[in-house]
Amino acid sequence: MNISLKEKAHSHKTTRVGQGWCMPRQILRFGDQLMQQQLWCWGRDVERAEGNLLMEFGFERHRDCAIDPQSTCYRLDCDDLHVSLWGFGMFFGRRDLGGLYINRFDFRPRWAPIESLAEGIHWPQELPAFARPRGRAQWVRARDLWSGLLRWIADYEAWVQDTSGPTYRSKTVETWLRPFVRADKMSAAWQFLSNQNWNRQSKPLSELLKRYKLPRGAK
Repeated sequence: MNISLKEKAHSHKTTRVGQGWCMPRQILRFGDQLMQQQLWCWGRDVERAEGNLLMEFGFERHRDCAIDPQSTCYRLDCDDLHVSLWGFGMFFGRRDLGGLYINRFDFRPRWAPIESLAEGIHWPQELPAFARPRGRAQWVRARDLWSGLLRWIADYEAWVQDTSGPTYRSKTVETWLRPFVRADKMSAAWQFLSNQNWNRQSKPLSELLKRYKLPRGAK
């Protein structure tokens, strides 16, 4: 059976879409800055005067006291969900899907066929090998995980608003040197990223993202 060049091109494009993160540069830049702000906020949630918000949410604190008492990992193990948070990044794993690691300064996640990490990981060099998924089956699992990770952060931020009120997160964001997303829009911003429907939007990405951003120079 003969296949036209057009059909070949479409098949190649479909394969690439199925085996890639498919994030425009604007989304990568937006997500990078939002993740840096989010990690700052998690750090402040730990130090909340009324009590550690991460631990109230269900996380457990693990420290490597033999090296540095500040080298803390917060772990959440709940049924098939496993989350680890450090100052340098985040791990998100689910049973049957594997796990994703996202670095504080790189919004492109890396995947591994592991659903949880050992408790003794406190530094980036102690992480297992993460890489780009290979083959359609791995990409399907990785993309499901990625959407789940983004929705999980959105749910966490919604919980913070319900638990501590809007003023708390606003003050947290104000203490960040590079405030980027409005405190009251952080959950919505993560939810928008999780939808991953850039090509089905009727407005330009720049206009869609603007609704979440703080005005330039705002503090």
